[in-house]
Amino acid sequence: MSGAPVDGASRASAVALVGFMAAGKSAVGRLAAKRLKVPFVDTDALIEKRAGPISEIFAARGEQGFRALERDVVVEVLVVALREPCVVALGGGAVLSGDVREALARLPHVAWLTAPAEVLWARTRAAAPSRRPLAHDEQAFRRLLDDRNDLYRRVCSAKVLNDGSRTLATVAGEIVALAADGALAPAHGHGEDRP
Repeated sequence: MSGAPVDGASRASAVALVGFMAAGKSAVGRLAAKRLKVPFVDTDALIEKRAGPISEIFAARGEQGFRALERDVVVEVLVVALREPCVVALGGGAVLSGDVREALARLPHVAWLTAPAEVLWARTRAAAPSRRPLAHDEQAFRRLLDDRNDLYRRVCSAKVLNDGSRTLATVAGEIVALAADGALAPAHGHGEDRP
């Protein structure tokens, strides 16, 4: 990440985006970062840059090996985010790690991007499903979503709907408002992981 906002235009604080696969974290995060004039970091892209395609990491190391690598990369990025305003998009399973949840709890803003299961499944199937090792069966996909929703709820400071009923620019605008002044309404049921 490269430090200060362009032209000193923003005093935004860091925002991490969490949510299930196909929630739109990367697309929304890029737009929000551009508007805030801060760096955007996609932790999945960073993992792939360091270790190769995620599907190949899963094949070679298994999910446990991938999760260990993911934990290390995400925690490293979140530590930097404490010092440097940025928008960080986390992989859907990053919140499985207690270390990641602990790092997220230190950030002022964690937005949970949400959409109904059928929307997430349709997006996943439409966008190169072979790149998503855990998206081959719809029932397993829905169970995984149900299992993770509680973790997303526990780590987030705000819940943001991205179900396709609003433009990406509108959704990104909510993230910008959150980073700029915390004006976004809090999520329902902040969990025990948030301070």
